[in-house]
Amino acid sequence: MAKIKKAKKPETTIPTASMSDIAFLLLLFFMVSTVFVKEKGLNVTMPQADEIQKIPRDQSATIYVDRNGNISIDDLIVSIPDVKWVMQKKLIENFNVISCFRTDENTNYGIMSDILNQLREAETLRVSFEAKLKR
Repeated sequence: MAKIKKAKKPETTIPTASMSDIAFLLLLFFMVSTVFVKEKGLNVTMPQADEIQKIPRDQSATIYVDRNGNISIDDLIVSIPDVKWVMQKKLIENFNVISCFRTDENTNYGIMSDILNQLREAETLRVSFEAKLKR
């Protein structure tokens, strides 16, 4: 009896040499063909000064802040922690004192936030910000 050899099945393999090329081409195709929807968001209208209201000098404490972060209250140079004590003293002298901010447009907002927190702790809640008249 003769032996019949079984034929070996050919192995099936998927060539992966160009798989990375195909992946990058697909990625490029989807990046180019995708349309992004731009969200509209909220329309914010910043306030502008329509008229100037003069605040009497005896009822105000002017807080000057320059672009370097130097703070002065009515020409007295102070640091951020001292703002609370100076404003409490002014509040004792005049209960209706208004804190008026005059700052450089390049002032860091973090400093402004720290000063506002000190005013809140001093319970000086009447605050006015300088605005330039729109021409």
